[in-house]
Amino acid sequence: MNIAIWWEQESWGGVDAHLAALLGAWPGHDSFTIFHNVSNPGVQRIGAAISARGVRAIPVPEWRTAKTGLLRRLVDYVLLPLRFWRWIGRAQHVLARHGPFDAVIADNGSYPGAWTCLAALCAAQRLGIGKRLLLVHHAAAPFSIGRGLFERAVDRGVQNWATDLVTVSRATRETLVRLRFFDTERNPIRVIHNGIRIAAGATAANGLRQGWGIADGETVLGMMGRIERYKGHEDVLLAMAELPEDLRSRMRLVIVGEGPEEEKARLRQVAERLGLGDRILLTGYIAADSSAIARNFDLLIMATKDFEGFGLAAAEAMAAGTPVLATAVGGVMEFLNHDVALLVPPESPSEIAEALEAYMRDPQAALDRAQQARRHIAKFSDVVMARRFHRLLSL
Repeated sequence: MNIAIWWEQESWGGVDAHLAALLGAWPGHDSFTIFHNVSNPGVQRIGAAISARGVRAIPVPEWRTAKTGLLRRLVDYVLLPLRFWRWIGRAQHVLARHGPFDAVIADNGSYPGAWTCLAALCAAQRLGIGKRLLLVHHAAAPFSIGRGLFERAVDRGVQNWATDLVTVSRATRETLVRLRFFDTERNPIRVIHNGIRIAAGATAANGLRQGWGIADGETVLGMMGRIERYKGHEDVLLAMAELPEDLRSRMRLVIVGEGPEEEKARLRQVAERLGLGDRILLTGYIAADSSAIARNFDLLIMATKDFEGFGLAAAEAMAAGTPVLATAVGGVMEFLNHDVALLVPPESPSEIAEALEAYMRDPQAALDRAQQARRHIAKFSDVVMARRFHRLLSL
């Protein structure tokens, strides 16, 4: 098969990690072409996976840019229907020029998310491309103010343009039905969970603990991913502040990832006010395998406040054999349970504190759970995931 992947995003994260795993474990000898927006940061992040698979990566113009002013954003909001139909024509031209293709995957984050991905589905139908798959990673959003009729029309169109609808979790699937009224009798929504590379005998990314200045005997609490407020970094700091001094002084919270400078500055300020200024370290983005990074942590924390489409950071830590503490939200509960992780309610710093204290008092119990977790997460391997996508496109 000759497969096109239409992929637009403005920040790196789970979507590119998923795509790298999919390409790396793909079972057939099919060819891939990725159409991506020029400023897509994920393209560079997974460049090795793209090159190793011999994938063509073709940039397409931006739907919008981060520097767009308020007035321009307002005009774009009002004129969205016209811009969308214009993008259908653009996508049709691009796909026809670089094809022919047997299948198109519109790789979308949230829904409706990237409007160019939805336009590409319509364009692929117009071109008569046989398999047209919409992949949704995160939650669907409610209808936007003032353009509900247009969005409802697009939603109906998507269910006709796509031959297959896929989400990475049942939680994400549920939001499409509940918030966007997708009709599963018209077009079923399949769930293909994210796949994790399970490497036997893998080692940690070298030298990270030394580079972070971690002293012997210190416990590294690690968080990985985008630095955004809903990810719950502040809740972890509040939890640490509740702990006895003898425990708190032995902890370092290491946050690996990037985000807005104002949010990073706010977290540092919160840490200072809680007396934890020397207990927090923001490393920025680290160009290494996530599981290898996780092996440098004593405990991986994922404290998301509301919804996770899947929860890759926790799954990657499980594959690394690192104990996990997570909030029980969204797709996380489709692969985590109390036998393999410490689970707490979202937005509950006090319960995070209790879990941290339990870990510090008995780390061996968490290590025992981590060994069971590593066996458990093998069911969610990248090989299984890629095989399921390949089978679906081959039908």
